[in-house]
Amino acid sequence: MTMNVKGMPLLMKLPRVSINIRQPLVPLCPLSPVLILGAGYGARLQIEIQASPTKAISRLAGVPNALLPLGDGNVLITHWLAPLAAGGVDISRDVFVVTNAVHHAQFVAWGARNGVPASHIASDGTTSNETRLGAVPDIAFGLRIFGLQRHNVLVIGGDTLFLADFSFAKFFTTFAHINAGNPDGACLVTECLVPDAILHRVGIMELDPRRCNRVTGFFEKPRPEETASRSACPCFYLFHARSLPLLQLFLDECTMRGVGRHEYDAPGNYLKYLYSRFAIYAIPILGRIDISELQSYVDAFMYFRR
Repeated sequence: MTMNVKGMPLLMKLPRVSINIRQPLVPLCPLSPVLILGAGYGARLQIEIQASPTKAISRLAGVPNALLPLGDGNVLITHWLAPLAAGGVDISRDVFVVTNAVHHAQFVAWGARNGVPASHIASDGTTSNETRLGAVPDIAFGLRIFGLQRHNVLVIGGDTLFLADFSFAKFFTTFAHINAGNPDGACLVTECLVPDAILHRVGIMELDPRRCNRVTGFFEKPRPEETASRSACPCFYLFHARSLPLLQLFLDECTMRGVGRHEYDAPGNYLKYLYSRFAIYAIPILGRIDISELQSYVDAFMYFRR
């Protein structure tokens, strides 16, 4: 757990197209649809779970990170639902989940218990960590399969939570404020300060505080000497509708260059591409909970038990 106190084919070979980011948009909902990414396989954590001699841990084999139970009895992504609803999001209408073929039934069962329709939970068709699409292609898949391409969309990583200071009301208000001053549109992300020790595991933004924390640089898993910034960017992005065509353009360009998955998998690789083409701003948060290995899961479990 990182709690920083302030502190289908892999890529479809599509013809290159002309992108018009000022295309007319359908009327938007007062709040944005929410796309939760749950298609990862948590390979590192699953290896540790299967090797654990503790029955309470070993019985979690095959459970995706997003559906791991925490100390209060709720699974990880359930913790997003109450604050989303408090922020005005209609859970049964506006929450969507992308998962894989292996975990699809588990997510559908979760949705039935929590008011998320089965039609809002889609499998990307993959069956192993080796054949996974990757986070950015899964965002593109979710936008397409759920018909969200012309809406502002909030993307949330399924293995991430924020600490209690986070406010959806403040986040959505900030998004409205920055877009009132940006006729071409702007995206909004979050930032929390991290120590050098984990810099190589996260995406780092350079921000301009004189311009309302506009993103001016991005480094995916940098070395400490590459940037003076320590502002990490969790997988929590409110994409403006006009920015969404650039996501598919990014994937198309990766396909045409024949790059490996490591160059387009992590969302940070896309943000690095996006910030110089479309305005992105960041709002500070105290920290996040990120489950990627067994100790981080145990820490998160105990945090919610308290």
